[in-house]
Amino acid sequence: MGRHTFIIPVYKEPPYLEMCIMSLKRQIVASDIVITTATPMASTRELAKKYGIPYYVNTQEKTGIAKDWNFALSMANSDYVTIAHQDDVYAPNYVQEVMKSIEGSSIVFTDYWDVVNGSCKKSTFNAIVKKISLFPFIIKSSYKSKILKRLVLIFGNSICCPTVTYNTKILKGFSFSSHFRFALDWIAWLEIAKMDGSFTYIPKKLVNRRIHIGSETSATLASGAAQTEEFEILKRIWGRAIAKLLTKVYAIVRKVDLSSIT
Repeated sequence: MGRHTFIIPVYKEPPYLEMCIMSLKRQIVASDIVITTATPMASTRELAKKYGIPYYVNTQEKTGIAKDWNFALSMANSDYVTIAHQDDVYAPNYVQEVMKSIEGSSIVFTDYWDVVNGSCKKSTFNAIVKKISLFPFIIKSSYKSKILKRLVLIFGNSICCPTVTYNTKILKGFSFSSHFRFALDWIAWLEIAKMDGSFTYIPKKLVNRRIHIGSETSATLASGAAQTEEFEILKRIWGRAIAKLLTKVYAIVRKVDLSSIT
């Protein structure tokens, strides 16, 4: 059993997949790499063959991000797993840094760059909101308290999903909820916060998270599904009135950020 695995759940023919694969191959600490998909394409299969990567097709459940991610997790034969997003690029020292902190942590996550129109942005409004929510980590890099783990999530999703590594030794039986399409990672962190193990934050920008008009994130934002799901979670935490206010604020913040994407 390998210590760490990158799983790439691929959807159709992502234009930046090879860049993602190359960044995983260039890690200072070598990891296993696996591609999974419910939408098999000849081009993605050829890329897997080119780089010697196992390629698994989910023939049972073909719809939904949660099902894709759950299938991806099931294909990892290691204690520690990163669900690498197909559009993103990982710094060569990503695994090296994560492995320093993974023991005793349920999840380890890092800082990141937003890549918009091919360039790293120093800050976006959305990233600033996440930074504010992560203020407890200014004092300490890791928290085991279930109250404090929940605290960093009550105003919004402060953890960037592509940067997360999961400790499967602690997260036995964990799965993503198929009830959500956009906020499935946020509700996952809230569930994981109830479990044993620490939340550990590495304040280094180790992932380039690409934001582009063709991404699934952009599609859910444009459809309004994101706001609906965020309101549902905020309502559970704060009640209807405060949830409506926070949802409106985040919608304005995102509108500003998305206006710069071409």
